[in-house]
Amino acid sequence: MSDDNPIETRTSTIFLDEHGIIIITMKNCGLIDEYDVIDANFVIRFKANQKPAYKLLEANADWDLNEKAKARVEMENSKIYTAARAIVVSNKLKATVLKYLQKLSKKEFPQKFFTSKEEAHKWLLELKNKK
Repeated sequence: MSDDNPIETRTSTIFLDEHGIIIITMKNCGLIDEYDVIDANFVIRFKANQKPAYKLLEANADWDLNEKAKARVEMENSKIYTAARAIVVSNKLKATVLKYLQKLSKKEFPQKFFTSKEEAHKWLLELKNKK
């Protein structure tokens, strides 16, 4: 794989910024399958040099996961691959609902929802600099 920055997949643009944070910007791609998830995770691991990554997911686009993709995401949802995750959503209502749902499922790593990419990035930098 070449070290292009960013790398485009069918479903997202994946960029490693100057602070070592991986920014994943979802595309208006419709339904995502398990192979799309595998593809994106392969690129993310490459960008992170196979280490747990600080990830900023811009999830504002029009997309959804099919059942096999959801299972694949859950299988890959581990501190082995993720140091922390900030998820940017389109509005406060969605962020509030997702924060509530997050409390119901425990993660092995810090995860937080935002409506601002700048605030999400700031939070990840703070976590990364504490390390």
